[in-house]
Amino acid sequence: MLKKDAGLAFNLMRLINSSGFGLSREITSFRQAVMLMGLKKLFRWAALLLTASRAGGISAAVGHTAVVRGRLMELLALETMSQEDADQAFVVGIFSMLDRMLSMPMESAVGLLHVPGTVSEALLHRAGTLGELLRLAEACESSDDAAFDQAASSLQLSSQQINMAHLQALAWADQLTE
Repeated sequence: MLKKDAGLAFNLMRLINSSGFGLSREITSFRQAVMLMGLKKLFRWAALLLTASRAGGISAAVGHTAVVRGRLMELLALETMSQEDADQAFVVGIFSMLDRMLSMPMESAVGLLHVPGTVSEALLHRAGTLGELLRLAEACESSDDAAFDQAASSLQLSSQQINMAHLQALAWADQLTE
């Protein structure tokens, strides 16, 4: 459910890292949040937020694009990175459209979250490996061949790897909405 709804994911990360939880360590992935909260509490919270977000929610296309980006970035990250880094790649992808979802500048949207510096740098400046993955995901959407080639080369990924991951991400996102 978290991977299906970007707004829900945003609210979970904001809640779990709020001062009310009193955590000494920052939560940086959905897996950590689920382990910390427990499934039963998480499902109740998610059902409430999901219901509330449907009333005046974001465009379905924006949410779908964010989900595809997140899954694409996660799949590509798994080619060369750890599971934890792949989880962060998913977070970057799904939060990459927060500015549109929340109708505010990205800097303000990221300011509402407590995310690791690598995630923030990727979202705000397309910096680091996560930023390069985001550039690649955006190039896939826009059919920008030059940006695609540059990002693929930088990440040392083949067109075949990227296209296969993109197809899997699209199919996965479509399956979630059925």
